[in-house]
Amino acid sequence: MKILCSNCGLRYDPAVNNGICPHCGRYNEAPPEAFAPQAEEEAEPRCDADPELWAPPAPVRRRVSRAALALFILFLAVFAVECAVFPLAARAARAGQAQAAYVPQAAAESAAQNEAFAFGPAGRQVLVGQAQRLGSIRGTEEGAEVLRVWCEVDKEQDYRSDWAADTFLQAGDVYYPAIQTYDLEQFYPELAAEALDPYAFQSVSMDEGWLYFLVPEGAAGHTLWLQCQTLDRDYNISEAAMTGIDLTVTEGSVSVE
Repeated sequence: MKILCSNCGLRYDPAVNNGICPHCGRYNEAPPEAFAPQAEEEAEPRCDADPELWAPPAPVRRRVSRAALALFILFLAVFAVECAVFPLAARAARAGQAQAAYVPQAAAESAAQNEAFAFGPAGRQVLVGQAQRLGSIRGTEEGAEVLRVWCEVDKEQDYRSDWAADTFLQAGDVYYPAIQTYDLEQFYPELAAEALDPYAFQSVSMDEGWLYFLVPEGAAGHTLWLQCQTLDRDYNISEAAMTGIDLTVTEGSVSVE
């Protein structure tokens, strides 16, 4: 509790100097309560105080409203959904573009089994030979079987990069792609030795071999489709043309031990 000095008129705390004014040195009488500590007055930290005995005041905590918290949680939820959905949507879009190049959306013509025909933009000669049902060989799942088709591809003069080739085997209303040569080497090395990669249809060298397909067991009415894909500058499929060969399938056998 501070009092007024009767000599200089300045205020001071008598409890600090036992009632003596620090400004002029006059002693002033003060009530007893002036020497008692006041709970409502907080002592200001002195500049020469020990820093280890003095701590800065705690920062003021700001309360976050429930509405702001709810909006933040909603933002995180939307962000998580976008991160999960957008890649899936892009993947589905790419799958849709690939599906658009299949047989139903492509111009189709037919050719005969065991007769040479022109294929591709340069009219390369191709012959589709015998087709064999190998049955359920090692590694095939229950209800599936392997069917293979023999193909011969003539030599080409010039290589062109503005088109690509692919192969499908139709069984019913479903089109099955050829088994990749890499997969044959991993699981059927005995079959891979005579396998024909679909890339051979767009290369320039003469080639021959079997195309292998995994189809439902007992399926009938097989058609081999050779697909010619016209590519744009970005190597995307702009057009697709299909050549279908109805197959006569016989029972075949191969040693896979």
